[in-house]
Amino acid sequence: MRAWIPGQARNDKEKNMQLEEVLMNLGLNEKQAKVYLAVLQMGKGSVPAISVKAGTKRPTTYLLLEELRMKGLVMLLPRKAKVLYTANSPEQLLEEQREKQQLIKANMPELMAMFNTKKEKPKVTYYQGGESVVKLYDEIFKEKEIDIFASLGAIPKELLAKAEKHFADIAKNQTRVRELLQSDKESIEYTNRREQGIHQIKFAPKECLFPTDNIIFGNKLAIFSFKDEPMAVVIESSDVAQTYKSMFEIVWNSVK
Repeated sequence: MRAWIPGQARNDKEKNMQLEEVLMNLGLNEKQAKVYLAVLQMGKGSVPAISVKAGTKRPTTYLLLEELRMKGLVMLLPRKAKVLYTANSPEQLLEEQREKQQLIKANMPELMAMFNTKKEKPKVTYYQGGESVVKLYDEIFKEKEIDIFASLGAIPKELLAKAEKHFADIAKNQTRVRELLQSDKESIEYTNRREQGIHQIKFAPKECLFPTDNIIFGNKLAIFSFKDEPMAVVIESSDVAQTYKSMFEIVWNSVK
């Protein structure tokens, strides 16, 4: 006769709950896990006996055993007097998980294509003050392609000097920069200080005025204003960026 050990019943119950949770993580529901664990522990048993062991009602146990049989986790042992059930290897659950993973991997490219084409919600970020605006310029010049249309006369000299520091690294970082500038004195003087090449500059027709600095980079559009105090708005949207890039291309290709 097995000696009773204090706390043993509680430990067994906790262990069963832990194993049931493992089985549920492998795809069984709570009642299926209880019944399958009961059959595993018994080795084999009749429906009434399994029902008692699992703590499930007898009619429900019949249905649960049939569900487990369909999953390949239990099998029938026909007898003349009564039908017994025995457990198949729990490795069947791992095999089922492997099949699911293979199915997911096979269909993942199509699922990701659907995810990536979902409608994008534009994100708008505001920058206020000179220091914040300078940090935005630092972010912009990390991109590999930048398109700008602006008037250098509209940008305060101290901010322009801080932004210009990035132009020294354009050739080194192979950053392609195109600037479409307003035909004003400050922009012309600025152009004389720049070397053409990977950094290209053109002038818009004289009737075109750019009182704001506008920069297209990545899937973002940055609009700077310096009228009262330096501020900027960044719209993160591939649709918005593509629209402004197309407009930029039209003007860029129309001027010498």
